[in-house]
Amino acid sequence: MKNKIILHLPHSSTKLPRFYKRRKKFVSKERIEKFNFAMTDLYTDQLFSFKKYKYVKAKVSRIVCDVEKFLDDEKETMAKFGLGVIYNKTEMGEKLLKIDDKYRNFVVNKYYIKHHKKLDSVVTKNLKKHKVILIDCHSFSQDIIMDEKLRKELPDICIGVEEKYRSEKLLTFTVDYFNAFGYTVKMNYPYVGSMIPDCLMNIDEKNFYSIMIEINRKIYLNNTKKSKNFKNLKKLINFYLNFLKNMEEL
Repeated sequence: MKNKIILHLPHSSTKLPRFYKRRKKFVSKERIEKFNFAMTDLYTDQLFSFKKYKYVKAKVSRIVCDVEKFLDDEKETMAKFGLGVIYNKTEMGEKLLKIDDKYRNFVVNKYYIKHHKKLDSVVTKNLKKHKVILIDCHSFSQDIIMDEKLRKELPDICIGVEEKYRSEKLLTFTVDYFNAFGYTVKMNYPYVGSMIPDCLMNIDEKNFYSIMIEINRKIYLNNTKKSKNFKNLKKLINFYLNFLKNMEEL
């Protein structure tokens, strides 16, 4: 059974739909733009080139709808900061917009539910013939890490795993691979876990594996622009994905 790589890109879009732009905000347009770029995993859809791989990419910016958050605010740790499924505060704690039930239901149905249905569909379809490796593709910077304790000794690359769908071989290879090219790597620090599709949440699927890769923005960006290292990092990631495609006995 061959491996199938599926790329999950939940935070790579900067798109703000018209209805969002028209909604009353408590901060300026300039502040919205700055907030949007600060929160977006900029260019991850290019770093993890998806021409050769299946992918599921969020259609709008995470500040409109964050498809990786729990719908239930009681389960979502970031909801207390105003950064749940729909953001009502900025990363600095400024009041952003008012969310009522009508608005929430509209956004959730238009983006969140459709995104997860697509992810479920792509994963389920490919599990019929392949072993599936889901790569949860992200980037991060210390500026948006809420817990000050987690801002210390940040790695170049954070690898996130869930116990239920982890592969020791995949994890070891990933850490060793990036270490070999001079990058510091830590597991589940500063972020923890990896995406598990809803369809697999309550079952045990032996042919599914999930791993999150968070790239520190400092190693490929200068502010919001690509740095000189961008092309090299892109090649490195694509070689990594090719290795995974042919990896045996996960």
